[in-house]
Amino acid sequence: MSEKITIIAKLALSGFKKALELARQITSEAIKELGKDASLEVLDTAYNIPSYHIITGKKLEKLGDVPKVLDELESKVLRKPILNKMYLGKELTIENALEAGLATLILADIIETIKYVRTPKPYKPPYTGFLSDSQIRALGVSLASGKIPGIVVVLGKASTDEIAGKIGKEIQSPGMLGLLIGPVIEQMEKAGVRVGAEYNLIPLGDTVTSAVHAANVALRAPTIFGGLKPGDIEKIRKYIKERVPAFVIALGPLDDLTVAAGAGVIAIGLPVLTDQPVPEIPEALIPVKPEEAVSKGCELRGIKIKPLKLEIPIAYGPVFEGKAIRKHDMYVEFGGGRSPAFELAVMKPLEEVKDGKIEVIGPEIDEMEEGKAHPLGIVVYVAGKKMKKEYEPIIERRIHEYINYGEDTWHIGSRDICWIRISKEGYRKGFKIRHFGVILYTMIKKDFSAIVDKVQVKLITDRDEVLKAREEARKFYAERDRRIAAITDESVDVFYSCTLCQSFAPNHVCIITPERPGLCGAVTYLDAKASHELQPEGPNQPVPKGKCLDPVKGEWEGVNKFVYEASHHATKRYHLYSALTYPVTSCGCFECVLVASFEANGFIIIPREYTGENPIGLRFSTLAGMIGGGKQAPGTVGMCKKYIVSRKFFKADGGIKRVVWMPKSLKEELKEGIIKRGEEEGVPDLYDKIADETVAKTMDELLEYLKKVDHPALKMTPLEKLMEYPG
Repeated sequence: MSEKITIIAKLALSGFKKALELARQITSEAIKELGKDASLEVLDTAYNIPSYHIITGKKLEKLGDVPKVLDELESKVLRKPILNKMYLGKELTIENALEAGLATLILADIIETIKYVRTPKPYKPPYTGFLSDSQIRALGVSLASGKIPGIVVVLGKASTDEIAGKIGKEIQSPGMLGLLIGPVIEQMEKAGVRVGAEYNLIPLGDTVTSAVHAANVALRAPTIFGGLKPGDIEKIRKYIKERVPAFVIALGPLDDLTVAAGAGVIAIGLPVLTDQPVPEIPEALIPVKPEEAVSKGCELRGIKIKPLKLEIPIAYGPVFEGKAIRKHDMYVEFGGGRSPAFELAVMKPLEEVKDGKIEVIGPEIDEMEEGKAHPLGIVVYVAGKKMKKEYEPIIERRIHEYINYGEDTWHIGSRDICWIRISKEGYRKGFKIRHFGVILYTMIKKDFSAIVDKVQVKLITDRDEVLKAREEARKFYAERDRRIAAITDESVDVFYSCTLCQSFAPNHVCIITPERPGLCGAVTYLDAKASHELQPEGPNQPVPKGKCLDPVKGEWEGVNKFVYEASHHATKRYHLYSALTYPVTSCGCFECVLVASFEANGFIIIPREYTGENPIGLRFSTLAGMIGGGKQAPGTVGMCKKYIVSRKFFKADGGIKRVVWMPKSLKEELKEGIIKRGEEEGVPDLYDKIADETVAKTMDELLEYLKKVDHPALKMTPLEKLMEYPG
């Protein structure tokens, strides 16, 4: 065993030397081309070169700083005693390999970052290259909820295309995320596996160094979600090992550079499984048969896969939720303004629902003209002893994702503005309208088994019948809107917690109220209430409000008590209606960052997807890095988009009248709500007074615009007088 370890260590050291030589070459060329002062801040990340920053705690700012770092890495890894052992043939240890591996990750990250310094888009399709902080945050909820049960990194070349295809399908089927590097990408495609971000199989690149884009996803998770500080490598390694559900599969012959990169992955806390004959190191390096690699990796990392079987002719699973069916790939479509369509879930008495009944009223797909829009009404009848009317819209909203889980079906919208497509490939495979019913029946029975005993589905394709049924559906929608609008924070005695993200951010606690959804935007008050009914011991627990300590700032004795215990005594108080005094903590999955600007005396809001210029001068990823992981940071708060147009939106600080800037895309998305709230607050033209990047990209431009439009924030109490820091 020791002899084999020595061989691995020698390969890792040799690979490190190759990476070092390449890094020196590419750095030298870049300095000659761009100069020493060229910025390394070229990616959507708060860490510049993530592996270096997170492993060492230091941040590289300029291209000219890189040669010194390369010298330091060489001195540390290739120190004289190790060189002597290498050349004298004496034993090397696994520690030598791991040290060389960590350094190789840093070198690979330097090489890859400099690619972006020299060329803004060095990766051409199908490769994606670097995954941004924003993309990682977007994955947070899916990973925490188990929607994406794990991450599998696959690199190299399988012995056959069929084996590569099997691995791809094993990753896709339960909805795991695959990060792919090298020839295996083309092999999977040849085997008929759909590859791309929309299919949860992301092709990062075709070189070994591009594998670092997978490694630094794991490295950033502890700082993004766990609140750990860069440089604390032991805590970071422990976090990755215990909380990041990921592993690596290395296929085909292992050259020295691949071994060095693999050693680096092991060094940060992830196991590597390979189809090559290597010595087994428990929980670190595991030789496996390639066809068993995915199941063995899941077993090793405690990733639980829930098999899902449906009697439909197309592939099905969460992995397909993000795909699109373009017009040229569409066989038929429904709704989207092109034809009448709607969807409705209705509670009925048990005796009125025939479990499993699926009926199609009107033409089946075989009788529909290809390429055209056709009418469709989807009515789902549910019954159960524990079913309640307020759960109807919760089940109804899930129709969106259930239809999207089909490889050849697509859905956007809801209610009577839904838009559905079936692909030509789906039709060729034999997908029928009735299969929508099979999907909805199976998934509702599976996900809502605690409250639903019977499910019946009616699918209407006859135009006159659809129009008639849609009018009835609209009565249900109107009644629900009236019912939901009546639920306010004051009208309930209990709020709900969400600790789902504690799998990544151990001390973060979300408090969800009727007028404040979760930071991720995915959990409303009724969602949390239903979730507790479904899973009484789960992440959504009732939180009795108790004595009201401050109705303006939104502080309750019961909420404080719950938060203190659930945050492991990290947070003592919450002011639910203030961003300036004891605000809620932020996990890592929030949709927006709100920043209190003293200069503008108002709030600047930056959503996760916005990467353009803003008056603060800091990107979302940088701001989010300051507050993620369960920190309480007055003046900089994570939140969801819906909360911006809530009546309780930081009302203690001035509410929506404090909003002075947000990107145009977010303004347009919330336009109706902003106009309505502006009218309620006595500022009917507030929508126009809120600046965006088309009128202000700098603070000076923002201040000039606010004065020009006479923004109400300019006349409000100075923000600094309202600030209070937890002590």
